[in-house]
Amino acid sequence: MNEDRRERQHAPGPEGADGGPALTLRVHQNKYLPASAGRTEMHAIVSVRARGLGPAAARTAASEVIVIDCSMSMSWPPTKIAAARRATATAVGILRDGTRFAIVEGTEQAQVVYPFTGGMAVAGPDTKAAAARVAARLPAVGGTAIGSWLDLARRLHLRQPAAIQHTLLLTDGRNEHDPPGYLDKVLDACAPHFTCDARGIGDGWDAAELKRIARRLHGRADAVLEDAALAAEFEEMVSASMAKALAGVRIRIRTRAGSRVGFVKQVHPTRVDVTDEGVRPDERTWEWTTKAWGDETREYQVSVLADPRGDPTGEDVELATVELAVEGDTAMPPPEPESLLVQWTDDVLLSSRIDPRLAHYDADSELGHAITAGCDAYEAGDRERARRQWGRAVQLAHQLGSEKMLTRLSGLVHIVDAATGEVRIREPIRPLDLNSAIIVSEESVHFVGVERPRAAAPPAADVICPACGRRSPATAEFCQQCDTPLGTEPGDTPLGAEPGGAT
Repeated sequence: MNEDRRERQHAPGPEGADGGPALTLRVHQNKYLPASAGRTEMHAIVSVRARGLGPAAARTAASEVIVIDCSMSMSWPPTKIAAARRATATAVGILRDGTRFAIVEGTEQAQVVYPFTGGMAVAGPDTKAAAARVAARLPAVGGTAIGSWLDLARRLHLRQPAAIQHTLLLTDGRNEHDPPGYLDKVLDACAPHFTCDARGIGDGWDAAELKRIARRLHGRADAVLEDAALAAEFEEMVSASMAKALAGVRIRIRTRAGSRVGFVKQVHPTRVDVTDEGVRPDERTWEWTTKAWGDETREYQVSVLADPRGDPTGEDVELATVELAVEGDTAMPPPEPESLLVQWTDDVLLSSRIDPRLAHYDADSELGHAITAGCDAYEAGDRERARRQWGRAVQLAHQLGSEKMLTRLSGLVHIVDAATGEVRIREPIRPLDLNSAIIVSEESVHFVGVERPRAAAPPAADVICPACGRRSPATAEFCQQCDTPLGTEPGDTPLGAEPGGAT
């Protein structure tokens, strides 16, 4: 079966046969759909892994723009601006020699403070030492105009394009001094050119705003829980940027005649719907270029429309093919294409199975929704609904094995029993703790479990979906129409995979 295929690639071994880099592709799915379902959707997880890129990263041209919020609010408590100065010097110090870089001071406008002539400097012992001295004098005066800061970063990156272009953004406030709508226009302009990781420090920043920036610029956002930890955060982000070697990997999905791609969502390392960011060269093809790869795995949930008319029952039918292409100047060969299959069946046990990865990421998505729904309820004054939602989030985080999510949630609730989701709301809740939970709600827990054999269930009556009313076999775990969990009560655990580990 397709779900049991081994990863295929042109070169065997941990990397390539010569020890070089390799890219692998795998499709995970349960290919069986009920023959009586009519037109429905087939869901699959597409896993893309790059490895062995370390040596190539050292030879890859890169540019780094470090954007530091220098608004007046950074002066209190004074540990914030002090931490920003130290962290900026730390980030500069670990830049690979030859990397083009700049430090941007962000207030109600954006200004390059290093190099002194504007533009980008070339990292080396002398320039890094000079930049560290500038970082030690960063002020805290002025306002906050994040759109203007990012637009300057875009113009800097465009001056001398590099294969890997990355911006690091730190802020302690909200975007208050840009014209309405300006930030969204800037994000659209920046998205094709660089990735951006963002951090919020203190308790005055907007978690939804930082999430929007990171999502649009294909990076990750998080909270700085302690000012003293900022230097380590910067070191981690810049080190990850310096380890990138591929400018991009293009994912192409081509369906058979009569089918189409419904959606494509990145489900790891963060959850992002990328459907509308893709292009459709023709009605049967969808493709999207992912940005800046190092040694890592990214996973995507794909939905493809399936129609049994004209198909045989009990035979594999290729519904779509997935293929990869490497962007930029690289000799890395792409892996062989993989097939997304469908087999129409009258066996309700086969068709009601859910692939463990799909079950895992469905639960992971529910975890994110529960966190944000609880935060929304809390801010609206509905403490009981917030408690229920956060309790469900605790239960899911426990089952998925996410210590990071449990730690963030423990800032919102006292966890009485993680397995059952029994919690009590903390009072008062600090704005930082609320922001720190919201900001990671789109991070995902990587699947590392394996499928367990399922015992055959005795015949039972069909079940009716409580959300859309569709009738499904009694053994179905999720509604074929709307993916609502079936046969569960609020608080139950409809997971089909072993707990995964947090990344």
